[in-house]
Amino acid sequence: MYKSYSYNNMPKAITDKPKPPPDRRPEPQKPSEPQKREEKQGLLGRLETDDIILMIVIAALLLDDCDDKLLLAALAFIFLSDFL
Repeated sequence: MYKSYSYNNMPKAITDKPKPPPDRRPEPQKPSEPQKREEKQGLLGRLETDDIILMIVIAALLLDDCDDKLLLAALAFIFLSDFL
């Protein structure tokens, strides 16, 4: 169960440092043409997936006659915080 060590069979410490992996970073490519960023116009143009889901949740709560006005206000604040 117990193992005894003497001076001759003591475990040795690892003193070799591991070699770092080779640098395999790809070289950055230069774009041939400058990319034009399309500006989305208006409130509906800036909607993302999470905004649409949040609108659906708010609409479902309103259609279900939700009495929790604080919840609706918090969800509306989260929805509008992306645009401010």
